[in-house]
Formats: sequence, C-alpha cells, structure tokens
Amino acid sequence: MCGSLCFFGMQPTLMQEKRDLSFDAFKGVAIIAVVAIHAIYVAGSPYSPAFVYYRQLLNFSVPLFFFIAGHWSSKARIESLKDYANFLSGRLSRILVPYFFWSAILFGYAAYCSGSIDLYQTVFKLFTGGACLGYYFVIAIAQVYILTPVLQYINRRFGWYGFSAVVVFGLAMYFILYLSRYFKVIGSLPQMLSFYTWIIYYEIGLFLPGRYAETIISRKFRVYIHLAVPVSLVILLMEISFMLSQGNRLDFVVSPVKYSTLLYSVCIILMFLSYKDAFSRLPKLIHKLGYYSYGIYLIHVMVLVQAATFIRRISIISSFQPLLQLVLVAVTMMMCIVIISVSHKLLPSTFCRKVLGF
Repeated sequence: MCGSLCFFGMQPTLMQEKRDLSFDAFKGVAIIAVVAIHAIYVAGSPYSPAFVYYRQLLNFSVPLFFFIAGHWSSKARIESLKDYANFLSGRLSRILVPYFFWSAILFGYAAYCSGSIDLYQTVFKLFTGGACLGYYFVIAIAQVYILTPVLQYINRRFGWYGFSAVVVFGLAMYFILYLSRYFKVIGSLPQMLSFYTWIIYYEIGLFLPGRYAETIISRKFRVYIHLAVPVSLVILLMEISFMLSQGNRLDFVVSPVKYSTLLYSVCIILMFLSYKDAFSRLPKLIHKLGYYSYGIYLIHVMVLVQAATFIRRISIISSFQPLLQLVLVAVTMMMCIVIISVSHKLLPSTFCRKVLGF
C-alpha cells in the first residue's frame, strides 16, 4: 500500500497505514462496476437484451457502497445530540461539499452551452442528485446518515428483532415501489426520498459484521454462500426474463431496485465478507481505486463522455461492443486516477479532500 501511495505522488500517513485494505478492495471492485454500468449508457445500447442481462451482474455496486458506509458508521458512538451533530458534520461535509462543487461546475457548463438557466429545475436537480448520472447516490447516502442514530438505537435496543424490522420496512417499500411502477404513478417523491431503496444494505453494514464476523468467515458458511450466489443470480435472470416477456418498462427492468437484485446483492456482500482476507491481498491498484472511489464517482461520467467521444473514432474498437466497453472502463479509470494524482501535486491536500472529494 505504501508503495502505491508513493507511486501516486503521496506520502503514506499513519492513518492510511491503518486502513482496512479489504474494504478499500471492496470499494475498488464496486467503483469499477459503477463505471462499467455508466459506460453502457454512454457508448452502448442500454436497453438491448445483451446489455440488460449484462448490467444485472454489475448491480451489486451501489448496494456494496451502502453496506460499507453502514459498516463504518457502526463504529461511531452516537449517544447524545452533540455526538449526533459531530457525526453529521463530519459525514455530510465530507460528501456534500464536493457534491455541491462538482454540481455547480456541471450546472455552470450546461448554462454556458444553452445560454440560459432554469433556476427552479437547477435547484430541484441539485437536491435530488440530478446534476449528473449517478449523483442520486450522494443524496441517498446523506439521508441514511441522518437516520443513523435511529438505526443504531433500534439495533442496540431490540437486537435481531430490530434488524428484522428495518429489513421488513425496506421490503415493504420495495413492494410499494413495484406497485407505483406497475401503475405508472411514480413521481418525484421517490426520487427525493430514495433512502428507503438502499436502507437494507446500510442496516446490514451497521448490524451484521460486528456481531457475526466469525460466522461469516467460517468454512460452513462459505459452503452456503458458494451455493447462494449462483442461485440468486439465476433467480435474478429469471425475473428479468419474465419482466421482458411481460413488456415491463425497461428502466425498471435494468434498475437495481428489485427483489431479485436485492437477494443477489446481499449474497455478493456476504461473499465479500466471507473472503475478506483474500480481498485485502488484491493488487494495490484495486486498493487505490477504492481509496479514491468517491472522487472517481464524482468525476467519472465527465471523463467517460470525453473518452467515449475519442475512442468511438477508432473503428477497430468501436465496431466490437465488448471491446469498446472494456477499453472505455480502463481508460476512464486511468484518467480519473491521473486527474486525482495531478490535483494532489498541484493543489493543497486539504482542498482536494474537502472540496474536490479526492
């Protein structure tokens, strides 16, 4: 890890040396999957049958980020209003200041290109994550941070029963979302209050690893998870096939907000936990991608669009979609790391961390 930090122009600090490399690796895998999903939209045919099925394999990415956020939030002691204020000021400033910065850049560029700006739409998009593809994540993670003291209290007071109640709440909200999509009544409210679609993953991170770590890494559990992952994937693909045969809206078909995707994502999370030590030994580049995953999340779509514009001119690549997707993801990740590394060389580290999200 130290060698990797030096390679990117940074000196390792004591805090960095104590990082849990397995969770950096988890985030590294997740951010690669996020970029791969968005590469489909930028240079593919997102609703073609091949890409609909391909995306399902990648839909664990955002759930994994919520799980990891919950895991680290479980270590925060929130027993008073002061603790809560300190928790929120630390967590929210870390994610929202860079979010507002990059959103302002994007809104300013859009206004420059169009020659005008719709103030109402701008404000609405700002608070619903509409400035850029994928920015909804920031709004949703801010919402679950705000709910963290309630979830921690439920876990402490009621234990497994409290955990189960939160999961049942999440499952019920999924059902309501299914109905709203089926009857085509979904509107802006679900988009603005999107925490309920991700709260199960966050709650798993808050509750499970600290209480069942030994069970999850046991040999017996690994046998079960080896079976559960492929079974959950088969169930997911069966639901997708059924939805396509029934003519369901394609945006819902590819969405990660489905019961089958929930099952698949939870199985993937448990597999990661079960092989936690093995992930800590992945190549240092994966750890680096995880370490800078939030910064990559904020800028990767902008980089991806520019990379796609250039790469699509190379006919030998653009004529073969799998190769195009692979090259797009690789080039985008590389350029994001270069941008972050150069920023750290040219700008104060505090500015990079607090304002740029790097």
